[in-house]
Amino acid sequence: MFEVLRKTRLCVISQMELTIEKNRVKMLGKGIFESYRLSNFLEKVVFIAFPDKKMHKRFIYNNGKFIIYCLPTTKPKIRPGFKGILSTLLDIVREYILTFFHIKKLIEQEKINLIKVENILLLGFPAFLISKYKKIPYILWIAGPELKVLEIKMAWLQYLSKIVSIIFNILAYVVVRGASVVINISPESSHLILSKKPRIYVFLKANYVDTNMFYPRPCRLRKEKYVILFVGRLEKEKGIELLIEAIEKINKRRNDFEVWIIGYGSMYDYIRENIEKKNLPIKLLGRKDIRELSNYYNCADIFIFPSLVEGPSAALLEAMACGVPVITTTGPVKNFENGILVEKNSDAIARAIIRLLDDEKLRKRLAINAVNFTRKLSERYLRIMYKLYTVAVKQMIHSHR
Repeated sequence: MFEVLRKTRLCVISQMELTIEKNRVKMLGKGIFESYRLSNFLEKVVFIAFPDKKMHKRFIYNNGKFIIYCLPTTKPKIRPGFKGILSTLLDIVREYILTFFHIKKLIEQEKINLIKVENILLLGFPAFLISKYKKIPYILWIAGPELKVLEIKMAWLQYLSKIVSIIFNILAYVVVRGASVVINISPESSHLILSKKPRIYVFLKANYVDTNMFYPRPCRLRKEKYVILFVGRLEKEKGIELLIEAIEKINKRRNDFEVWIIGYGSMYDYIRENIEKKNLPIKLLGRKDIRELSNYYNCADIFIFPSLVEGPSAALLEAMACGVPVITTTGPVKNFENGILVEKNSDAIARAIIRLLDDEKLRKRLAINAVNFTRKLSERYLRIMYKLYTVAVKQMIHSHR
């Protein structure tokens, strides 16, 4: 199996936003680090993503086997108001064209023979066009319900939401059917994907977690109270408002805890304003490199994931792997066995947090079960992914005969 992969030059086209500080890329999130690890087994891995500010750079790692390229544009932002929407749509069209030609150039330059693309709407269609033009197979990775996320973001403008829904379904039909393999970890996306009749469809119940990086160890950071931790993008669909409401309710009853929030996004100012206005015990810690996260997980007493959409979070599994009891609205958690599943409302979240703060035995039991669960999960995930990459590569070899 590995012999086939050793000749593979993989291009990962990611929707993530790269954070670049002091001319170095912060490895934020599972996608970029998993790609880095893959470069140990493949001939080369090229990772293409949006920069957090416009720049045209590349970063070389692992003796040239792993290269990160910045797209020549930033990730499109939805602007409010009619003029803002028109401006956003024009930006998306222009940046779509720029993105297509830039990725095409890099794929030719790096002699790529396999593509992995992480979503449908933003980058899936450019990947499809390049795949057809260059006759290179691609793997489509679906991590969440893109359409539902867009609907949440555009709830204030229903007519635009309907237009985007039509466009999305057309693109989904083309992109899903064109993929050699479709890998989905979002339960909410299953019906949509299957309705487009993919060639090979694989549903994974959980994301990947590197248990060599994330495992229980002593806390090395200063803490004086119980720590409730959130890690993720600060966006509406992540349930940020529910988290703030729950913390406000608990803060009226006790003062023996604090909340650490790691990440950045459009709701950063909303959180900061609530902290100041309501005197909430929340610390905004900003973005952290994935290699730093284990230190924070291992100091947390509770990890909270109040997402409004379905799909297993990488951060949720990283916390579980570090032996942190988790409270979540979604994901591969068996209630009161390896975590606590709650409804998507602030009262349920607040009750679960108080229950865990008051029950040390329950915290320990959930933590032990979570560690065992993620170890088994990680081994299974890697076996499946290597098989799927091999299938895609063999399709590529067969198509060139």
